[in-house]
Amino acid sequence: MNITMPRIAVVEDEEDLRLSLIGYLASSGYRVWGAESAEAFYKQLLVAPVEVVILDVGLPGESGLQVARHLRELGGIKTIMLSGRGSVDDRVEGLNQGASRYLVKPVDMRELVANIQSAVRAQKQLAAVAGSASAASWTLLRVEWILLAPDGTQIALTTREFAFMDCLLRGSRQAASRVELALALTGGNMEGFDFHRIDMVVARLRQKIAVVTANAPIKTEQGVGFVFTAKCKMQ
Repeated sequence: MNITMPRIAVVEDEEDLRLSLIGYLASSGYRVWGAESAEAFYKQLLVAPVEVVILDVGLPGESGLQVARHLRELGGIKTIMLSGRGSVDDRVEGLNQGASRYLVKPVDMRELVANIQSAVRAQKQLAAVAGSASAASWTLLRVEWILLAPDGTQIALTTREFAFMDCLLRGSRQAASRVELALALTGGNMEGFDFHRIDMVVARLRQKIAVVTANAPIKTEQGVGFVFTAKCKMQ
């Protein structure tokens, strides 16, 4: 794969915008093609693989959020989402569904290129970390919201799952209390917070980790909170 100049697909149903994006990226030296729908994108992807997808949220038929989720499951493709909706909830939803970046229309072309380069650098970093992972080491990739297993398996995290792991690992293998975890999950505003949500996050994480090992290293410390018992670093 050409890390410096990745192959790009632009999935956008608005023809003028799609052609503008393709034209600018092509003039910037990228190999790029376009599609007006998810269905057209999937067909073209079979014969023209890409490393980065510029993805509109409001596609006809299958939505951009569904496409982002599918690409996350496939792995190896970075998604930069474009949308006219720019609220915090919209951004969080896009990132949770698998987008590496979320940009609000109208997007500045220079900002788009900068995000493409940033996403590719992150992918290169991920590949390097995966290639050097030892049998005893987990890695939390803070930019990508990915928990990397010792065997190289990538576990994509939601907003709350990442906040939980980030808090847990900052304790240097000391147990994080439920209050500390609640503060991390709520951004410091615990008013009305149901502490059972922590247990729900733990259950989901253990389920995700089960694809790697049946003995998830997230352990309960009775009367205290939780601790990550395996060797793990943050990057």
